Amino acid sequence: MLVDPDRLRQILINLVGNAIKFTDEGSVRLTASYSARTGQLRVRVADTGEGMTKVQQKKLFQRFSQVDASSTRRHGGTGLGLAISKGLVEAMGGAIGVASKAGVGSAFHFRIDAPIAEAPAAAVEDVAAGSGLEGVRALIVDDNPMNRELARAVLAPFGVEISEAVDGLAAVAAAAHPFDVILMDIRMPLMDGPAALAKIRAGDGPNRDVPILAFTADAQVAGLGEAGGFDGLVRKPIIAMALAQAISAAVYRETQADPGRGEAAA
Repeated sequence: MLVDPDRLRQILINLVGNAIKFTDEGSVRLTASYSARTGQLRVRVADTGEGMTKVQQKKLFQRFSQVDASSTRRHGGTGLGLAISKGLVEAMGGAIGVASKAGVGSAFHFRIDAPIAEAPAAAVEDVAAGSGLEGVRALIVDDNPMNRELARAVLAPFGVEISEAVDGLAAVAAAAHPFDVILMDIRMPLMDGPAALAKIRAGDGPNRDVPILAFTADAQVAGLGEAGGFDGLVRKPIIAMALAQAISAAVYRETQADPGRGEAAA
């Protein structure tokens, strides 16, 4: 099968960890099946824990919604892991759902595209996109915590050293420290992405000439390329390998343009 092991591992960690957290007694069972006909991998994580009502189930997978605040306080966590899992599953061409009954338990299930690896060269190309990112310093700027966490989940397994900023003002402050690439959201409170980019470019800090990529879900992206001062574009929702490839292209394009830059940074 051709599947992204790091993203799949993150989904399983989130779902299995969640099942264990809410199961005081009984069991947690993970099952998986693969269909060569459809090219899809199906996974099910079932527990005998607290379960959920229909009302609680409707709040799942939402970015800023908790199923039960009292339960969250007792077990810890914010529930963001399920929203992240949904984003990862959808980025891999799949879907996620749950079947649950209060007092009985829950069964989370998802399917992702996993075609038979008939073209190994393509897989090697995808791996190569992230293989050179070890030690790259990236600043992720976004007012949405899910987008920051999802970008971290994608890039951290490649060895990227990640820092975060919640808005443009925080990004300008963070830019006092050196980075190799900055991923900049466009629409943010206090100071938006283009304004933050302009501030960083106009200053004399260590990131004045560092690649800054626009990070946006906007359908209209005219002016966000070189004319807008950005060095590239990463679209939301995140597609894992597209993000890794964009980071790799920006970092190594900059290194090739200035061969001495890497030595100076070191």
